Amino acid sequence: MKLDTPREPFLQHLQLAASICPTRSPRPIVQDVLVEVAGNTITMLATDGEISVRTSYTDDGVSGSGRVALPAATLLSAVRALPSDEIHIVESGNLHEIKGGSALFKLHGDDPDLFPSIPTVDLDKAVSMPISAFADLCERTMFAAAKDMGRYAFNGVLLEMGPDEVTMVATDGRRLSLARMECKTGLKERRSSILPLKGLIQLQRAAADGAKELRVDLRENQVTFALEGTDIIAQLLEGEFPDFRAVLPAEKDTPLEAQLNREELANAIRRAAVTAGEQGRSVELSFSSGRLCISSHQEGVGESRSEMDVQYDGDEVDIRFNPEFLGEYLKTLPEGDVTFRFKDRSSAGLFRASDDSLYVVMPITS
Repeated sequence: MKLDTPREPFLQHLQLAASICPTRSPRPIVQDVLVEVAGNTITMLATDGEISVRTSYTDDGVSGSGRVALPAATLLSAVRALPSDEIHIVESGNLHEIKGGSALFKLHGDDPDLFPSIPTVDLDKAVSMPISAFADLCERTMFAAAKDMGRYAFNGVLLEMGPDEVTMVATDGRRLSLARMECKTGLKERRSSILPLKGLIQLQRAAADGAKELRVDLRENQVTFALEGTDIIAQLLEGEFPDFRAVLPAEKDTPLEAQLNREELANAIRRAAVTAGEQGRSVELSFSSGRLCISSHQEGVGESRSEMDVQYDGDEVDIRFNPEFLGEYLKTLPEGDVTFRFKDRSSAGLFRASDDSLYVVMPITS
């Protein structure tokens, strides 16, 4: 193995590949990143057994040949620490020398032939869409997926692609977030799969590098996200996602409506969370004509209270929510205002910030 490359593109692609490598594993080889060079193209591969990344770049400053499997975390730290704009990697006996300027690292590697095979990618039937629009769907839904592991379908995000639109939904059983966008997919019938959060997080990282188009390929047990120079292949989650359409409140079930400033509400929720305590955390939203009071109280901790002007002319209603459920949702929104529809203190509330997204959250009634 011999490799010469500019430092910046190498570091950029290494950061993406290394981010999925586990720090501990019964299979040490998956802690490595496989680096291949052919001509002036470098390809990096990484996998944790469930998520795989293949990312490559071509540069006139790249030269060399061969491949090497090196510990991802150590290699990343070494490359970050190099003082030079150029990197040279050469095999030296049982070690691999990583040089840059006056700095030199010697790292132990593994047999690249032992590196797990990464699934091949066939994009003939992939659906194309703007990466920015798909990333927005991810941002509006991922936070609502279940955090505690072992809940299978609830630990992922439902992706539903129809002939004319793409929909994403996440729920943990106490809240549900949905976002959709118009998209001519070329599909003749609706297809749906449950995507792992880790795969979507990798996609968000890759999208931050400026790609414009995303191609999504759904297969029986895996999904492929293909961007310019990068493929992310993830195993789909098993289990049955709940019928989200059946739990969306009908308009007659949420007769009361309030128009709220998103930033003002988010700041008030953040303040109320300070005195919500650790056990049975809740904040109370008290609606009256033109006003909303956001408060919390916890014995032995204290209390807080904030007021804001709102567009509301219904009956006085007090509703308690988990402050994290509200704060996480409001943080994802680019819109300045949000509509909140509800019925009473014991029924689900419905938030909308746009025509193509909604958030259903259950109140705390005990």
